[in-house]
Amino acid sequence: MSMQNLLEKLFSEGNCLTYDWYFSARRKAEQMCKQFKAENPHGICFVQNSKVTVPLFKHTDFQYFSNGALVIYMPPHRAEEVIKKARKFLASHGCEIKYVYAPQDKEEWRDYFKLLIDIHDKTKKLSINDEDLMLCAFNTPEEFADYCFKDNNVLLTASKEENFNPKYRRMLALFGNGLYIIDEQYKHGDSFYGDVEVAFFENRICEYPIMRAIYVPQIYLRALYKRAEQYNWYISPEKAEERLPQITASELETIGKYTDDILPNRSCISILTPRITYNDILLDPILTSPDYHRYVLFDDGKLVLSQKYYCDEMKQKHLLEDLKRSFPHLKFAVEQVSDYCVDYLYREIYKRQKSARDIYLEMMRQKALLISDVFGVPIVLAQDAAAQFAGWHSWENIQTVTVIHARHLIAKQQELDIRAEKNGYKNDVIYNATAYFELLKAQNIPYENAQSVYAQLKANSAKAKHQ
Repeated sequence: MSMQNLLEKLFSEGNCLTYDWYFSARRKAEQMCKQFKAENPHGICFVQNSKVTVPLFKHTDFQYFSNGALVIYMPPHRAEEVIKKARKFLASHGCEIKYVYAPQDKEEWRDYFKLLIDIHDKTKKLSINDEDLMLCAFNTPEEFADYCFKDNNVLLTASKEENFNPKYRRMLALFGNGLYIIDEQYKHGDSFYGDVEVAFFENRICEYPIMRAIYVPQIYLRALYKRAEQYNWYISPEKAEERLPQITASELETIGKYTDDILPNRSCISILTPRITYNDILLDPILTSPDYHRYVLFDDGKLVLSQKYYCDEMKQKHLLEDLKRSFPHLKFAVEQVSDYCVDYLYREIYKRQKSARDIYLEMMRQKALLISDVFGVPIVLAQDAAAQFAGWHSWENIQTVTVIHARHLIAKQQELDIRAEKNGYKNDVIYNATAYFELLKAQNIPYENAQSVYAQLKANSAKAKHQ
């Protein structure tokens, strides 16, 4: 049977229950959530489609149809593992696998991969009825925890049966039934910049079927891990840390000597993410992220790579090509080291140079001073406005930023600065003056002061094009 015939057969005999419907109904879903948040500022909500049982985050994992048909693209030697995980995942949602469509040999792999892409493309065109959309709303962290743990659902990122780095608990939670919860601090958007650590996590858990992320405040995420302590599968962060691969004293001594040899007379230029510019546009920082790609680059071209992630020569070639676009005049001298050595090098570098965290905090302090000066408001109000524009709840929360998150936030600020400059503005505060003004107004600026601020806003916006 041809792939085209199989595609038609799948849709004629059943409905796809795992496709991601959100983009087709995004506007309506956002309206529903916006209305709920206006009435319940401390609650959270998300929208479900009653016709789609378990929408998957990655449409190339597999797809499942209402007649029990499962489609995967893995070759025979990996099919059993994928089917086993899919069966367990679907069973937690009351679904049973009756038929499996998978490649019979390596030659068919590309055909089935394309079939999954075709299924995704076909489902993107399906119409979504408003009456099929259901609002799931929760007013307290406890209510949300009840929902997540119902039917004995296991929190995989806190389970002793798994082996997840406990550092991820501060930013996300992954459940056995595919529920995927992320701290709203790491949500992608115009004023929220996401985080490379989340991207790194998602790239490494391709064997776990996961649903579209639900973004929640930190208090809701903490409630999930607090509730998990009640179960016998729970493992504490300390115990989980102990189970991670440990470096030996001998290895530590070797890395220490290597660091002492390599650091003198060199300056690290990957403290901030190197950027690729194309036609005056900065490309996605993930392309050259030293965190995502696990490397250290020095000003003389010395490039230290993680052995663990660069056993593939093609992967190394792609990184070198991207770094060459960032530093066209640099000649690279590549050396591979243990993965732990990359982290160790950065820790030692931060004793000699400012870290991305230090740079980000200073950048935000300067931005707050600029907001205070531009709008004529007290520094305390300006600090919170600066923080909230960047996606933080308050100025105090900024202090929790990690080096990795700071590196990514700085990269996004660079893009914002370029947009402001290209539009003729002196800085991004004036470029985004309306947004800052609204944030300041929300802090209950006295009416007289608000009028003054608005007048200042108009004056600065008018001058921006001439500066």
